[in-house]
Amino acid sequence: MSQGFIALDWGTSSFRAYLVAPDGAVIETRAHGDGILSVKNGAFEPVFERHVAGWDTQLPVLASGMISSRQGWREVPYVQAPAGLTDLAKGLSQFQTSNGRKLVFVPGVSWHAGDGVPDVMRGEETQIFGALDGGNGLFVMRGTHCKWVAVEAGRIARFATFMTGEMFGALKAHTILGRLMTGEAEDGPGFERGVRTGLAQRQGGAGLLHDLFSVRTLGLFGDLPGDQLAAYLSGLLIGTEIAGATKLFQPGAVGVTVIGGSMLADPYMKALGFAGITGRLGRPDAAVRGLGKIRNQAGLIT
Repeated sequence: MSQGFIALDWGTSSFRAYLVAPDGAVIETRAHGDGILSVKNGAFEPVFERHVAGWDTQLPVLASGMISSRQGWREVPYVQAPAGLTDLAKGLSQFQTSNGRKLVFVPGVSWHAGDGVPDVMRGEETQIFGALDGGNGLFVMRGTHCKWVAVEAGRIARFATFMTGEMFGALKAHTILGRLMTGEAEDGPGFERGVRTGLAQRQGGAGLLHDLFSVRTLGLFGDLPGDQLAAYLSGLLIGTEIAGATKLFQPGAVGVTVIGGSMLADPYMKALGFAGITGRLGRPDAAVRGLGKIRNQAGLIT
C-alpha cells in the first residue's frame, strides 16, 4: 500500500500544506499568509516546521511553487516547454531537513516564445496537471501574475504571463488612481464597465496607458462612485488581459478553464462572459491532485 504524504504549495504570498492520505484524500489543510517573500534570512525550515507541527516527520513532502525559485528554499532548474508529467518527474530535486524530513521540490517550466523572450511559471504547472482530465485545454490561473496556458497532447505547450494582480495592487496603493477609491468590491457596474473598456482594445484604441486615467476622471466627475472605482480598475486590467490573451491563444468554442478559489476565479468567469468566451471552473483540489500525479509518475510511492 502506498504511503500518505504532505503536499506543499508555497508561493510568493501564501503557504498551503495538505496532509494527504494514501488514497489521495486530504485529511487536513493548513493555510497561512507566510509567502516566501515574508520569510526572513532564508529561514524556510523553521517556518515550514511551525506550520506543519504535529504531522508525522516520516511522511515525504512534495513541494511546488515559488519555494523552488531563486528566492526560495532550494532553487530547481526549469523544465523547458513543451513539458509533460514525465519531464517534471525527471526534474525533481530531493532534500533532507535537519530533523530528517524528506522533501522533493518540483521544478518550474520555462517557455521561449517566437520573439525570443522567455516566460516562466512555478506552481502553476502542478495545478495544470491536477486540473487536466484530457489531453488538451486552455487554462487561466489568476494570481499576482496571471498565467494563460495551452496544453496539447497532455503537455504544457506554451503560455503567457500577465502582471494583472501585481499591477492592480501597485496602482491602487501607490498612484493617484487610488485617492478617490472608497471600496474593495470586485463586482457591480464598475467592474463590468472596466472589463468592457479593457476588452475594447481588441478593436484598437489608445491602449491601457490612456485608459488607466479614466479611473481618476470617472471618479472626479461622479460618473462612478468611489466604492466602484477599485472594481472598475480591476475590471479594466482583467479586460485588457483577456483582450491580449485571446489574440495569443484564440480560445474559440473550446473556451477556458479557470483555476483558483472562488474569490479569485469568479471575477474572471464574469469577465470571460462579457467577452463572449465560455468559461468553466477547474478543480478546487488541482494543486494536491497535481502533486499526487507527479509523485506517481516519479515512482515515489513507498
